[in-house]
Amino acid sequence: MNNYLRKYRERKYFMRIILSINLLIISVMLASLLSAFLYSKKISLDSQQEANEKVLSQINYNISYMNDTVKNFAISMFYDTDLAHLLFSGESDTFEDTNRVNKLTKTIAYNSFIHSIVIYNSKRNMFFTSGDDAITSSTSNLMNQMGEFLSGAKPIFKMQMMPLRYVPDLKHPERSQQVISLFMFDSLDAYTKKESALIINVKPEWLFEKLELMNRQSSNRSNRIFVLDQNKDMYSPDIQNDQDLGNLKDVVYRQIDTTHRQVSQFTYMATGEKQIVNYIVNRSVNWVIVAVEPYVGVLAAVDRLKAVFITVAAICLVIAVFASWVISNRLYSPINVLLKQTKRMPGGEPDRTNEQDEISYISDIYNHLIEKLMTEQTKHDSNEAIVRSYYLRKLVTDSEAFSSEEWAECVRGGYVNADLEKESIVGVLKLDRYEELKDNLLGVNVNLLNFAVSNIIREIVPEGLRGDVVDIRGEYLVLVFEAGTRQKESYAAITKLVQQAQQIIGDYYHVTFTVALGDVASHYHELTARYEKALDYHLYKMNFGHGSVITPEMVQSNLANLEAHIPLELERKFAEAIKSSRPDNVIQELEHLRRLIAGMSSDAVVQSVIQLGILIKQTVREINQNKLSPLLIDLRSIDRLVFEKETLDEIFAEFGAILSAIFEDQKRGTETKDHFIIDTIKDVIQANYSNPNLSLQEIADMLRMSSAYVGRIFKKQETLSVADYINEIRLLKSVMLLENNNLPVNEISEKVGFSSPSYFFKLFKKRFGTTPKDYRIKKSLSL
Repeated sequence: MNNYLRKYRERKYFMRIILSINLLIISVMLASLLSAFLYSKKISLDSQQEANEKVLSQINYNISYMNDTVKNFAISMFYDTDLAHLLFSGESDTFEDTNRVNKLTKTIAYNSFIHSIVIYNSKRNMFFTSGDDAITSSTSNLMNQMGEFLSGAKPIFKMQMMPLRYVPDLKHPERSQQVISLFMFDSLDAYTKKESALIINVKPEWLFEKLELMNRQSSNRSNRIFVLDQNKDMYSPDIQNDQDLGNLKDVVYRQIDTTHRQVSQFTYMATGEKQIVNYIVNRSVNWVIVAVEPYVGVLAAVDRLKAVFITVAAICLVIAVFASWVISNRLYSPINVLLKQTKRMPGGEPDRTNEQDEISYISDIYNHLIEKLMTEQTKHDSNEAIVRSYYLRKLVTDSEAFSSEEWAECVRGGYVNADLEKESIVGVLKLDRYEELKDNLLGVNVNLLNFAVSNIIREIVPEGLRGDVVDIRGEYLVLVFEAGTRQKESYAAITKLVQQAQQIIGDYYHVTFTVALGDVASHYHELTARYEKALDYHLYKMNFGHGSVITPEMVQSNLANLEAHIPLELERKFAEAIKSSRPDNVIQELEHLRRLIAGMSSDAVVQSVIQLGILIKQTVREINQNKLSPLLIDLRSIDRLVFEKETLDEIFAEFGAILSAIFEDQKRGTETKDHFIIDTIKDVIQANYSNPNLSLQEIADMLRMSSAYVGRIFKKQETLSVADYINEIRLLKSVMLLENNNLPVNEISEKVGFSSPSYFFKLFKKRFGTTPKDYRIKKSLSL
């Protein structure tokens, strides 16, 4: 027993893991089964509702069709000239009346759906009937019900079918029958006894046939279809006095009043059982068709599915527990072997007092041993790394003073990977945007980045390319590689290595760096000179851009270029393009200047960029001296470009942004100038509208501009000509004079600047739709 408990305790960790995984799977499965069950339930209810609504819609269509048919038949009978005598004549004519009644009988014979026809003549207070014998039988109460309707005891719904239940033979009251009656009379209001009426009684069999068929197909008494008429009475072939359904009709009408929906479904409790009720409202006759069926009947299949789900879940749970036990035993076997091996490691028997599981215990022992090993290794590596770093930094920064004994110590200690007594290549590496990184603008420590770059380069150095990376504790990392016998291939291999490192660093840290490779050093005594030359080459990052790998071959053309400044002719073209507001030409000239400067030496590049900035500033100042509204451009940022930006691409992007702002400001200035001119034109017109000679030419002369220019910009902004604007101002002034004084119309015309009264009359009527005189009269009458 104790042995069993020990094994269980040893395996309980795995039991918990495997059992937890299985329980998680079972939980997900149960959640899925529950979701499937609820969704199946919803689908069943939705499907049943859709089926019920289709049946109710068909019955609803039958009712509407029947009502229209009977209504049309009633209208044709009501307005038949032969039957008008039976309806409205106050004189009795037995022979003719008999013929007309016989005609009714023939009409009924030709229409199989007609049960009987009743005509009530109010003037003679007399009924004429034809059709089924029950209508005239002395023991029938159908005519009695007709009389109750006509006497006002029951409400009549004109031109709407109304179901009636009657007893053909009063001796057998249990044998009731049904008809559907439609009343027609002249009045549009409620029926009164003074009016004659036509009553069409229709056989209900063809309407209730579908109701009867569906009701008989149901084995459950609660599964019914019935209709509620205008008086909220219930009608169906098999329903007589069902109290539960009688209560249901009140619920149906409450549901209609609450939801205001013509078609809907809800649940209802009848005799302790839940029922599903569907209804549809027929507005043509104000009937409600209702279908009732047991809730359990609809969801019987879903309940069976629920039992299947529960059985499947129970079986899966039992299998999961059994599988957990078997799998945990299998998994524990290799762990047990590893545990026995761990016990033999230094540190003695495991301490099980803290109830650790086997994995944690083995991990603790392993981590403890690794920690001791790393401590000893760190002590050894730290001292060796300090010495190695000292020799490498001295080699790079003071190679001429590096003695042969020191070199022998480097070789003996393995501090250098390359044989620097032979030809070698020195390069410098610097992170792009170093100052931003140094200020932690990107949240990255620069020293860690340098460390990462040096490690990555060391790890990816291919076979056959011997070299090292030296951190001289500054902005730069120094690369030292053997040149080999084929120096061109060595430069290509180093370039490929650096580009691979650039991609890795870019992917992981999202930063870039630039590398400059110096000339070949024939001996390690020349390393410092070649290192300084590589620093000079690194300045050409401004020419080649971020992420470049600069080789001596790439900068030869720049070094050979004696051009030290921008030619005067290019300066002139560039300035003229800015002054003439030609953005396309300016961009073209700016790109030409960029290519020219990119081919210069590093010192000439700085001088030329400063020269170009000064040229832009001088050009803007010249533009502002001659402009009505000066350009509001901050040019102080130009002075900082050389010191803040590291590449020509960045500097010329800033130049482009500044020039775009200049052009935008020039455009706004032009628009402002046009507004000034238009406002001035309006002021001139307001001040001189009474002058008959005021015209576009006179205004242009006053402004010392061409009339074509003045007219064009005015019409562009105001969408009407100067002449039309002058006439508009004159007409508005004339309206003020007409309303506020009694001057003659001709005098007002002359006062506002019209030389011709007839022309004034013509424009006034076109503008206001009336003559000046009529306008004054109308305004005076309205006061």
